[in-house]
Amino acid sequence: MPKYFKMSKYRCNKLIPRLARHFDIRRFYLPFSFGITKQGIAFLFSVSLLSLAAINSGNNLLFLILSAMLSVILVSGIAARASLRSLSLSLQVPENVFAGETVSIKISLTNTKAILPSFSITVEDMASRKRSPVFSLVKRIIPRQGPAKREGVAEEGAVMRHSAYFPSLRPRETRSELVVQSFPRRGKYRFTGFRVSTQFPFGLFRRGERVQAEGETLVYPRIHEVAAYYHLLPFMPGKRDGLRVGHGESLHSIRQHRDGESARIVDWKATAKTGRLMAKEFAREEESKFCLILDSLLHPCAGKNGGEKFERAVSLAASLATHFCAQGTELEFISPQEHVSKGMGSDHLFRILRSLAVVECRPAPPDEEMDFIGELSRVVHSQALDEILSPKIFKIIITSRPRGDFPATIWRSSHVIYFDEL
Repeated sequence: MPKYFKMSKYRCNKLIPRLARHFDIRRFYLPFSFGITKQGIAFLFSVSLLSLAAINSGNNLLFLILSAMLSVILVSGIAARASLRSLSLSLQVPENVFAGETVSIKISLTNTKAILPSFSITVEDMASRKRSPVFSLVKRIIPRQGPAKREGVAEEGAVMRHSAYFPSLRPRETRSELVVQSFPRRGKYRFTGFRVSTQFPFGLFRRGERVQAEGETLVYPRIHEVAAYYHLLPFMPGKRDGLRVGHGESLHSIRQHRDGESARIVDWKATAKTGRLMAKEFAREEESKFCLILDSLLHPCAGKNGGEKFERAVSLAASLATHFCAQGTELEFISPQEHVSKGMGSDHLFRILRSLAVVECRPAPPDEEMDFIGELSRVVHSQALDEILSPKIFKIIITSRPRGDFPATIWRSSHVIYFDEL
């Protein structure tokens, strides 16, 4: 959607009536648009000069040339309208998209007309297309509605950041173009609509049609290689041999055989050496448990650029999740906004990435002390949270809290990454 129009308060009070100040021009957009190119401006300027010369001189030849030039304007509108009629548009975005990654978006355009072809068709996102000079003039007159927005936000939120061009489409023909681009940030990119336009036949005017669209695409955080340091953390991927005796495949110890035990566990080599019946004991297999925790509260110690550090923290969390899922580690993810239960594999990884794509930070309340356990208890059941925070589960915690803020029971079984380290 286009940006709000803005104007200084002084000019608004002087030039705009009170009722017009609450007028939102976005609700009254017509389904078509019209623009003038630089060549068209020069052409209209020539028409105006020629009309003055013809009226002042009364020369018939000048009137004949003027009528021909005016007919060009009429023919241009009719030809452009015929070229835009009966077009079908489709858009295909890759299923998994990461911030900063170059992707290809496929735009397919079909000319459903039975006889007439279409020429010089341009497809662009409504959120990224350039504004006409007329729009800029209106922007200075009509007051801004709603909160202020940074320059360039509309372009960053566009799904298609570059336009697609189709030179010609024969009747009943479908053509596809690939738009190569990258998404600058993670999050949801919503489809606001597309503009299909043409400058056919003379390139003097741009006639366009607005196509409404609904939907969104989810962009995951940036993924990068994690440091070799994280390979040395005290946990192993997958299953490991426990310290207790149980049903497993690894040998734990050899002891004397007891009456009533199965002959399958008899170690015949040890029996031959000792002269007594010896049995094998196997180590119980225990699964390595790992929990990744992202603290989305921004504390004052994060500094003025806490938002940028939080984005780096989200990227680090996504990179760690990708790395350890690739190693076959059973992984669990928690933030104060969502809890992704433990699991393994690519499907589980993308559940974590979807959560990280939409996670948002918020400043910590200054008046009250925010307990770390209390924040997590909002999304995790108390019994499950006690198990996660116990020494049995190793944890990586990414936080902006001050150092020494975590209890010793959590600190001993965790690796804490502070924002000032990012």
